[in-house]
Amino acid sequence: MSLLNQWFGGSPDRQSAGLAGRWFTSFGPMALQQSGDRITGTYGPNGTENTIEGSVANGVLAFRYAEDVEQGAGTFRMKRANHFSGTYLADGRPRSMPWFGWRGFDGLWDTSIGRLRLIEGTDGVQAMHEFPGAQLTCERAGDRLTIDLASGTVAGQGSIALDAFGVRFNGEWQDAGQAPRPFEGGRVMPRPGLNWLVVLEAHWQRALEDAEFAFGRMLSELFARIPRVQVRHRYYHDEGSLLHWCRQLQFVAEPIVLVITGHGEANGLSVNGRIVPLRGLIEGLGSADAVQLLHFSSCLVGQDSEKVFGNIPFPVSGYTTSVDWAESALTEFIYLDMMLEKALRPHEAAAQLLTLVRFAGDEPIPGSPYHPAGFRFFAPPGDPGLPTS
Repeated sequence: MSLLNQWFGGSPDRQSAGLAGRWFTSFGPMALQQSGDRITGTYGPNGTENTIEGSVANGVLAFRYAEDVEQGAGTFRMKRANHFSGTYLADGRPRSMPWFGWRGFDGLWDTSIGRLRLIEGTDGVQAMHEFPGAQLTCERAGDRLTIDLASGTVAGQGSIALDAFGVRFNGEWQDAGQAPRPFEGGRVMPRPGLNWLVVLEAHWQRALEDAEFAFGRMLSELFARIPRVQVRHRYYHDEGSLLHWCRQLQFVAEPIVLVITGHGEANGLSVNGRIVPLRGLIEGLGSADAVQLLHFSSCLVGQDSEKVFGNIPFPVSGYTTSVDWAESALTEFIYLDMMLEKALRPHEAAAQLLTLVRFAGDEPIPGSPYHPAGFRFFAPPGDPGLPTS
């Protein structure tokens, strides 16, 4: 088993099972029916108060919704068999907002045995515990899910069933050699209006004489001023430590902008003389539902774009050049601020960036001390990318 699979439990099943069915979403239970490419349904606190309808094309549902005091439009895209992500824009509002949905056991759960990430695919259920040393296996039979846990000398088994809305589960848990006890859990939903900026940074210093500096420290100081942004800055020193912090993202519910900074190569990140492949890192993050953007604040990572950034689960950005340190800092202050404070979506911020910060693009600026950074933005299938001329 690769190191990536040890940390992430394998790649999530991204095969679409279709949107028809019962979901639990950012705005309560939802029931959708499909006829051809046409989708109709209802949602709300009891699943019936509001209406939604639209059509599916190229794997994306474009819809209109109607509530008592609001109406608007949006899109949903299946990210895997039992999870969709999307956005909606209320009529008369300037910015779109996120709208997520899960069905069955899929999703993030706070439970009697800790926080769990469950991924329900067409071939079964995967489970990950917030504690990296815990090994979980699952088996679904009808409406019940059995979970087996092994962690060192600790072992146990539980059996659970969902409530009518799919927002809670109840059942029984039994540790090895102990009497059964109640096993309960509830979905962890995003706190409205809250976002995360997570900066994962390689150690730049390789000798005692090297000066103290850190790219992430600058970003932390700048964005800590925004009350609705949670900023986390962590260091990695090898592939294992990088994947450790990436694995933690699976247990965050709110939208995340992830910045990974360090020495870059066309085919990966260079850490202590070893290459961490970009493709495997991106695929492993596919089960981190909250990641809205992965930005590589590193040299050259956008060069091998066709091989690395095809069929990605979320937007990815980076540079094709050996970008100057100060140049990348100025670029990313504006780029990240547009998302975290001005509430632009990643593709909107990327498009604006090339207008606002000229040296971020490909065109040389006469007399400029900064060479073009070669900024690139890559969108998932069905998501908007940068506009083309």
